[in-house]
Amino acid sequence: MPRAAGYDGFVRFGRSRYSVPPEYAGEKVTVGREDRLVAIRARDMVVAEHLAAERPGSCVADRAHLEALWKLLLQKPQSPPPPRWQLTFDTGVETTPLAAYEVAQ
Repeated sequence: MPRAAGYDGFVRFGRSRYSVPPEYAGEKVTVGREDRLVAIRARDMVVAEHLAAERPGSCVADRAHLEALWKLLLQKPQSPPPPRWQLTFDTGVETTPLAAYEVAQ
């Protein structure tokens, strides 16, 4: 059954959630169940297999999927370096001689 894997690294199937490797988050996957095994396929290959959840509403996760997801989330984002600013002040400052402020008596 075709589904969209969430960006949280899980896909919903049979009223439960199953983890997928983080590189497949946001992609279309096919989920199927055979006996007690839930298989998740993407790009014509099986990307995850889980034992079927025992109760509806369960969250079944592979530890390796969660570790890979956390590793991606904790990486420092590659942001561009801040712009280099160079300010120059080429214009002169106007001055007034002190004599202009003397009070005539």
